[in-house]
Amino acid sequence: MSAFSHQAAAGWFASKHPAELLYGAIVSAAVLATATHAEGSERVAVITAVVLFIYWCGHVYINALSRQFEGDDRRLLHRLRAATAHEIGVLLGGLPAILVYVVAAATGADASSAATVAVYFSVVLLAGVGYLGAHRAGLRGRAMLLEIAGAAAFGVLIVTLKTFLH
Repeated sequence: MSAFSHQAAAGWFASKHPAELLYGAIVSAAVLATATHAEGSERVAVITAVVLFIYWCGHVYINALSRQFEGDDRRLLHRLRAATAHEIGVLLGGLPAILVYVVAAATGADASSAATVAVYFSVVLLAGVGYLGAHRAGLRGRAMLLEIAGAAAFGVLIVTLKTFLH
């Protein structure tokens, strides 16, 4: 990838509310790491999507409520509409891991193996985001590596959790 495409990718990601995208990615990976005891791969995917949706609803409500403390005097439905648009990244961030899980399960992996693939994918995704953030900030060398490692740390924590649970 050229420096321009790195910068373009980092700019695109920055414009999509990276915190929300990362929250969604972490929630999906954590649920996939813990929900594989459920009967059937489809059930695991549904459980993960439902937990992600509930988490997103919580984000939307908290955002809408917080707006009042920032001086937003619009009615709740108006604030909820604005918060829904702002927090959509939580849903979008969680979808890649669910999609990887579904593809792995559809190609013959059992629920636990499909979840493992999705969780490892999430580690790579988090590390990639760390790289893009570091690149956008102009970091190089050791500083960039530390950012990448820090970003991947949540994924590694989830892999460790999955290992201990199974």
